[in-house]
Amino acid sequence: MKAEHINPFIESTLSVFETMLGIKPKKKSVGLKKGDEPSYDISGVIGLTGQAVGSVVVSFPESLALKVVSKFIGEEKVDIDDDVIDAVGELINMIAGGAKKIFTDRGLKFKISIPNVITGKGHKIKRPSNVPCIAVFFEIDGEIFAIEVSLKENNQ
Repeated sequence: MKAEHINPFIESTLSVFETMLGIKPKKKSVGLKKGDEPSYDISGVIGLTGQAVGSVVVSFPESLALKVVSKFIGEEKVDIDDDVIDAVGELINMIAGGAKKIFTDRGLKFKISIPNVITGKGHKIKRPSNVPCIAVFFEIDGEIFAIEVSLKENNQ
């Protein structure tokens, strides 16, 4: 995967968190992800189809998901409930939508699916085996979350 494929998702993640939450996450590391187990306990997933195919995932530890969603909706959350699941879905939707706009401006067009949110330790996310996955880790208040991007241009 090319750096030009991951950077729009990094830019969009930072923009969404700064604009919607007033939080500036720190990018910590980037690396190739192996296997289908996401990084943390609650994951928002969006599929990508068109001139590029793949998926983008935001994955939070439960404690950070609760903090982020509490700030996002203006109500303290102490357990994963429908509000938390909906908010994580909306966050990945905004991240994917922001990245899609950047890609479209550069001439690469794709559609994004409706977000799915998966919860529970050890859940799995299937990705095409021929599409590499890059994980970008961010820090907020000493806790880490990840954006996992699998993206491959179609040879049309």
